Amino acid sequence: MTLRFLVLLGWVAAGTVHRAVGQVKPAEVEIWGLPAGTSTTDFVDELNRRKETVCMATIRPMGYPDANVIGLSNIMLVTLRSQPSPPCRARAQADAQVIGQLNATWQMRQLHTPEFQVAFKSLQAARMPDTSAVRALRRKAPQLNQARYEAALQQLQRPVAPTFEQAVATLCYATADTVREKAVAQAASRLQFAAQAQQLLPFLRDATLGIQVMQLLRGYYRYHPPTTAEWARIMPELVVGLSTPDPIVATGLATWLTEQQVPRTYARQLLTKGAVTQLEILHGRHPDLVVFKQQLYPFLSYLSATEIRTEQAALAYLGQFQPR
Repeated sequence: MTLRFLVLLGWVAAGTVHRAVGQVKPAEVEIWGLPAGTSTTDFVDELNRRKETVCMATIRPMGYPDANVIGLSNIMLVTLRSQPSPPCRARAQADAQVIGQLNATWQMRQLHTPEFQVAFKSLQAARMPDTSAVRALRRKAPQLNQARYEAALQQLQRPVAPTFEQAVATLCYATADTVREKAVAQAASRLQFAAQAQQLLPFLRDATLGIQVMQLLRGYYRYHPPTTAEWARIMPELVVGLSTPDPIVATGLATWLTEQQVPRTYARQLLTKGAVTQLEILHGRHPDLVVFKQQLYPFLSYLSATEIRTEQAALAYLGQFQPR
């Protein structure tokens, strides 16, 4: 299953409500991060008592401020756990001039088009230029409007104000998520150096923007793989990033680490503190969750230098790194 499909699931999750009319059934949801002593049935019973649906707007006020809902084929996956270490967020508002520049440069209706999404993913390949990679990404979406796609790609390669630093600073401020989404697009247009990529790593843990940041960083590092010294600098953020409650981001990061052949000397760091979400995925009971499990098996196979294809084998390997 491709990251592109997983990203689509993430976009769907942002506004999803439960499909069924009437009471929610425990078999229709899977819930990760429940408090000790609370079962899925308890949680569903409370939703039904309140006559609520399975969506973030109703779950977050119940005492789960970082709850996320992901729509899969047959269930709603609800993650309740908060970030292990939130990315920087300031209470102050972003600079009004910077917000004005972002709003003038990027339109929300543009950012959510298929043409812009493909252009965003192919940006780094286009810059190299890696025409075969660009063609491969373009072939995955044959119905795109070519003129709109080329216009989006051109805009992403023609940086204007704000600067990269101003765009990243905006991600930290308590401003509207629509503005912060535009800041990611601006950061993409300015991203050129390893030090800049490192500044974006904390935002893998951003509940709203983590998927877009993951796409951006995977594209950058494909052509600028970390050096030995860079692996050492970014490893703490990668370990924390792996434990983001969002399984789409966590599995995307695992896939990237495999692609980059992260030095196996970091296996213990990645599979101790970085194992929380991996364990949630592997312990998942519903068949729909195989989409995430299949993303983990190559990562664990690479680190272990053995072939891991089942939940049992994956859990046995991860168990070697867990406190007893």
